Amino acid sequence: GAFTYTIPSGMRINASVFPHSPYANLDGAVVQAWRSGHWSSWMFEVDAAQSDAGGGKLVFARGGFQGGRGGVAGSEVVIENVFEELDAPGEWFYNVSTRLLYYVANDTAADSIDNLRFEATNLAVLFNYSGTQNQVLRGVTLRDTQYTYMDAHGLPSGGDWSLHRSGAISMDNVDNVSVVQNVLTRLDGNAISVNRYARNVVISRNEIVWNGDNAVSMWGDTAGIEFPGDDDDDDGTSMGFDAVVFSQNLVHEVGIFEKQSSMWFQAKSCSNVVEKNIFFNGPRAGINFNDGFGGNNSIAKNLLFNTCRESSEHGPFNSWDRQVYVTAVRNGTPSTTKAYDRISQNFIIANYNSDEAIDNDDGSGYYDTHHNFFVYGANGLKSDYGGHDNWHRHNLYAYVAQSCFNIIGGAQITQIKGHRDAFHNNTC
Repeated sequence: GAFTYTIPSGMRINASVFPHSPYANLDGAVVQAWRSGHWSSWMFEVDAAQSDAGGGKLVFARGGFQGGRGGVAGSEVVIENVFEELDAPGEWFYNVSTRLLYYVANDTAADSIDNLRFEATNLAVLFNYSGTQNQVLRGVTLRDTQYTYMDAHGLPSGGDWSLHRSGAISMDNVDNVSVVQNVLTRLDGNAISVNRYARNVVISRNEIVWNGDNAVSMWGDTAGIEFPGDDDDDDGTSMGFDAVVFSQNLVHEVGIFEKQSSMWFQAKSCSNVVEKNIFFNGPRAGINFNDGFGGNNSIAKNLLFNTCRESSEHGPFNSWDRQVYVTAVRNGTPSTTKAYDRISQNFIIANYNSDEAIDNDDGSGYYDTHHNFFVYGANGLKSDYGGHDNWHRHNLYAYVAQSCFNIIGGAQITQIKGHRDAFHNNTC
């Protein structure tokens, strides 16, 4: 993350921030806050023993690991799981000590509270495929998993993301698994989580809606590839991903809890196909590549709009490439040079807080972006901080606010002959 990871250890509150404070009991209280700049959201458990509710001091016991880039201060903040904040229809509070459930009913509801049914969930994973082959999940509705934003997170690679490595559908070391024609809704963590080795996975014609975190997350591992004649254990992969197909899905209303969320996220993952999907209504990028691992991905014929609705310095598609990986994806021999990723024939509307439709950030390279229709955003081609080999050709850019071709952050100085960005045959 470019600097030492730091997070707040607590906060001061008063009636102007939380009108219902001071709180009589902070046991189980959770503070949710934006990181400054709206790059991610943090969640903290409050340390009731160390906090001074009457004096307006909250001390955090754990949390702040929900983003890969720390910060010394937060931004907008809310508090939950305190009795005094129970003040709106549909809200509830469970007192662990007395085992009483408090619920604020809607006065306009047709049914009385006697006819209401309360259900609690205790599962974060509904289908777990580990070391599995030849499976099909079709025609089911999955819903109501428990939230995972306070569960263990990790940094999958050098980008800004932090991630919880599971989902309502979790895959780990799988081959020939299909998830087809399902509805995945009200899942409070990741909907689908694909990890480590994966081959011939197809995720197609599903609706993924109203979920707490990412719709789909891909997180591979690196292990044991070497240059010829080199006895060192170089960074690379003999596992990774090969042609995971995500096609014809309808994905919307994601990132309800964790704001650093996407419709499609990948880290240490390559040779994937993301095509013919409709993505809209998300807090951050619709598609996020956390690194430049391997390449050979295809992003084609998708419709993206209403992304970056709650965050900044991003685009409907975002990538980082801050780490070097050794793979054989490009030409079959170990190399630090990735294969080109292809972004083609997409219709992308970079509205809300999007900087550009394709945000190739922080060293991103080897992207062939062609025959797309991009609307809005500050820039057309963007390349920065060591970025190179980004090609934009035969694209149509409409209503670009600043520059059609924008190389910033020293990238124009560091690019060398044969590895420069290219911008040609576009209409802007």
